[in-house]
Amino acid sequence: MLKRFIKFSIVGLSGTVVNMAVYALAVQSGLYYMTAAVVSFLFAVTNNFYWNFRWTFRGQAPDRSLRNKYLRFLGFSVLNLGVNLVLLRVLVESFDFDKTLAQLVAIGMVSILNFGMNARFTFGEKSGDRIAAEPGKEEK
Repeated sequence: MLKRFIKFSIVGLSGTVVNMAVYALAVQSGLYYMTAAVVSFLFAVTNNFYWNFRWTFRGQAPDRSLRNKYLRFLGFSVLNLGVNLVLLRVLVESFDFDKTLAQLVAIGMVSILNFGMNARFTFGEKSGDRIAAEPGKEEK
């Protein structure tokens, strides 16, 4: 699980780079910062799904289609976006954070929640599908 979390974190960092680049460009172009956060999210979530599917959780949940996994990943990511937006707004409007720094902090705060949800519900086995490992053999 730790190895997957590290891979998920590396993918998340690449998504953060994508998110922050799009976000900064959008804000500098005059887009309202909350709208910019949603636009940057759409770019980052697609980047993150691709790399998590291909690398972090490669071969996991083979009984689920690519479409099913993407929709689950997107759904949990949208839920986490909601948490991100609340944190972003609070940091900017209540604590007077710089908008770009606030976005970076908010992303970091939701990362663990995002990993747990996707590891369990997007790329995890369906309940009841897990077969007990034979004595002396470890599950992969």
